[in-house]
Amino acid sequence: MTEKICCFCGHRNIISDNLQEKTESVLIELIETKGYNTFFSGHMGEFDKLCETVIIRLKKKYPQIKLCRISAYYRHNIDKEFFDEIIIPDLGNIHYKRAIGARNNWMAQKADLLLCYVYKDYGGAYDMKKYAEKNGTEIINLY
Repeated sequence: MTEKICCFCGHRNIISDNLQEKTESVLIELIETKGYNTFFSGHMGEFDKLCETVIIRLKKKYPQIKLCRISAYYRHNIDKEFFDEIIIPDLGNIHYKRAIGARNNWMAQKADLLLCYVYKDYGGAYDMKKYAEKNGTEIINLY
């Protein structure tokens, strides 16, 4: 099976009422019609966690999909229970304060699609969306 990767990013807070239903609908379409089977999450804000919750629920119907947590750096307390894989990309020798942005760029490079919730023109989610655009990654913004 060919790996098709979708990664998530969004601002820390969600300001939409029906975002879970909309997200689930889009993810089902990606799985059923476009063959997406691998989902990357940085596990940072409310949108990442919303997407993780939806994927965990969808795994019951689509056992072929996997959820990967992409961590910017090694941590002792990574909750592995709900993830199929924990990936710590080699980001080179960078300062830890730059690691999250570098991790986001790594995800955007690896992904075929960025599913995002970006409603501001600043911040880490905005930067990741701009990087994905420059990289030619397909983008669906649910805002």
